[in-house]
Amino acid sequence: MSYAMAGLGQADDVSIETIPSRLGQIRRKDGWSYQLTPEDVLWLARSVQHESGNHAATAWTYAQLLAWRRGRSLMRTVMAHSQPVNPIWRRDGEKCQPGGPYHGRDECAERRLATRDRAATMPWSEIRPQIRQIVVDLATAKLPNPVPRAVNFANAPVTSRYLLRHPSSAVVLREGNWYITEGPTNSWPADFVTISLGEREAGPSAAGLVRAASTISFGTQVVGASLLVGAGAFAWWAYSKRKVRRNRRR
Repeated sequence: MSYAMAGLGQADDVSIETIPSRLGQIRRKDGWSYQLTPEDVLWLARSVQHESGNHAATAWTYAQLLAWRRGRSLMRTVMAHSQPVNPIWRRDGEKCQPGGPYHGRDECAERRLATRDRAATMPWSEIRPQIRQIVVDLATAKLPNPVPRAVNFANAPVTSRYLLRHPSSAVVLREGNWYITEGPTNSWPADFVTISLGEREAGPSAAGLVRAASTISFGTQVVGASLLVGAGAFAWWAYSKRKVRRNRRR
């Protein structure tokens, strides 16, 4: 991809007018690391601008998703997950093209296709300054992580159905989208994934540490709720039996 065509800058600074040429590394505590690239930054920004929810949480979730999968490209990880920039959801992609499973349905309505056309071709200069700042801060190890362990997100209805099928997942944050763990990431330390640049390292925010400490998997919540309901039912049954016995004695 040509930097000029993509609207990428190459200045060695952290100005949001250009994408810095000096970018950080995503790192796992077990030694795995990934060097961020300008293409990663551009595609992450395109996605974050068009995804709802907490922008910092979305950016960090993608960084952690890449780390969880030990992926080879943040750009490709974002494109595979984020519908606004996913090629298969474009007008010529397998989902929406004539004969595709969603062709003619709301998921592939013209307004959605036009949004995806813009999202996938948007130059850096047209991305909102707030989004550019968040993504540059992430890529230069200046953005604290508000959602430790989160490696997936979607809107509330989609996530609710997903949790029923994946009870080992846990909700880390509900803000527009729901940001969730997957079973293997539940055991990560809150700072298992960090971003480093030189001597600077970005890890969990104070709020993120609180969320990490209070995160409980959906399956555990269901089991806990079931135990409470069961205990309540047993207590009521036992009380009713005692009441029957007392009445019989009278």
